[in-house]
Parts: sequence; C-alpha cells; structure tokens
Amino acid sequence: MKNVSGKLKAVVLGGGAIGSVIAAALAQKSGRETLLVGRRDHVRAVNETGLKVEGMFTGAVRLRAREAVDFPLDDTLLIVTVKAGDLEAALAACIPFLRPTTAVLLLQNGHGIKDLAIKALRTAPLRPENVFIGIVAMGATFIAPGHVRCFSGSIRVEPAFAATPFFPLLQGLPVQVAESRDIRKDLWTKLLVNAVINPLSVLLQGHNRLVAGERFDPLKEPILDEGRAVAAAEGVEIGVDAAFVNRFVTSDNITSMLQDFRRGRPTEIDFINGAIAELGRRHGIPTPVNEFVTALIKALESLR
Repeated sequence: MKNVSGKLKAVVLGGGAIGSVIAAALAQKSGRETLLVGRRDHVRAVNETGLKVEGMFTGAVRLRAREAVDFPLDDTLLIVTVKAGDLEAALAACIPFLRPTTAVLLLQNGHGIKDLAIKALRTAPLRPENVFIGIVAMGATFIAPGHVRCFSGSIRVEPAFAATPFFPLLQGLPVQVAESRDIRKDLWTKLLVNAVINPLSVLLQGHNRLVAGERFDPLKEPILDEGRAVAAAEGVEIGVDAAFVNRFVTSDNITSMLQDFRRGRPTEIDFINGAIAELGRRHGIPTPVNEFVTALIKALESLR
C-alpha cells in the first residue's frame, strides 16, 4: 500500500441495500470520487434520478453507477458488498482491472469470507495483504431501483485496514466506520447474531423486532449454545446469549436473508448456520440444531 499515489477513489461492488447506503454516504463527502456497481435496473435509476436513501438523506444523492467493473482500479478502494454466495464470481470478474494499488474491503455476512476472497484473487496482481474485512452492523432495506431505506448502524474494520491510506476515505460519513479492537471476536459475535436473527426471520416471516422478542428465546438458545462451543474450539470465547441478541437488534428492518428469500434469491444460510455446522464437524462438536436450521431454510428455498 506504500505506493498508493494520486487521488484516491472508492468503488462499491454490490448495489444492494447495504452497498447503496455506503455508496451514497461516500458520494456526499466532498472531493471524493465514488462509483456504485449494481444490477441494470438499479444502475439506470441511480444514473437518471439519483439514489434515494430514506433515513439518511432528504433528497436523492447524485452519483455514478455502472453494471460492471470494466476499468482500471488504480489507487482505488474496492468495497465489496455482494452476497457471500456471489463473492467468488464477482471478484474473479474484477481480476483484469485490479492493480497493486487496489485495496479490497469485504463486508459480507458469514464465516470464511476473507479466505474465500483471497483464494478467488490468487491470480490477481495485488497481494493478499491488500484484502481486508469489516463488519456491518446496520439495517438497510432495498425498496425499489434507486430507492433504499437505511436504519442506524456502523461498520468496524480490521486494524490492518485502519493503517492504510484508504481508511480516511471512510471517516466523517453518516455511517460511523471504526477500527475493531478484536476482529476475530467481532466476526464471531456477528456470526452468532446472524445465526439467530436471519433464519428465524425467514421461519417466522417477521421483522427484526418480532424476532428479538423474548418469547422466542427458547428457539435462540440452542443455536447459540452450539455456536459458542464451536467458537471456543476455534479459539474465540464469546458470551453471546439470547438477551445479547435481543439487545443487538436496534431497528425494525427486514433481515437480508428474509429480503433474499422473498425475492427468490439464494440465502446466505451456508455461510452462517451452515458454517457453524461444518466447523462443528471438523472439531467433533455436535451441532444438530444449526444443521436442522440450515436444512429447513434450504427446504423452504426449494419450495418457493
């Protein structure tokens, strides 16, 4: 990263709810060149009428949008917000345009994201040290092309990213971006929260506030018991229980998994509860509840 020079740019790869919020926040920062990469209908709406972000800006935000990365990414922060299941293909498509001065910031849900990305980028001209991970704790809903709704939240990034020239790009935004004090613990905490809130939102067909109700705590605790045991086997001790999950939910948005399910898209269940079950098998730890939850969500997907 020492040879980064010139005007730094930001490209957000993934024009869903979270990616759109981040792109709009960056575009509002004076003097920063920002581009959003997304699906055709969303890109067309953003280019024609701007990006409306309810809960953050009163008027539409003007920024550029394209359907693909097809230009050199010199001195560019590539913020990747595509779904975990699309990550490998999305990064592979960017390889011809990556440069040694590119930094990649991953903001996916799930376990094993950074390893998956580094593997996908093994033929790219940037070093693995230029690939970073962050954690999004923010509610956002995709309403329609050119229109998203944002709830309060923040982003935490690994310390190595905070030491790069790109970190200042993300300072002073409506979304707070801070350095994580313990990135592994934070990743596992988010994974366990997601393992409860996301699948239960699909099974209960409810917003976050419903899922966070204490009456559903008996459904949450078995998921978390297994998750804590697997995390400990991975060397991470965390005290996430149902009460913690309920407090973690601060907005009444719809989870990303429920949004995907209702739109007929694949969910990230394999990277959340499925990942806990897979790690449990590696460590010889029984995870029947997470295995059942994973199978149940997949069964529901197959019936849509």
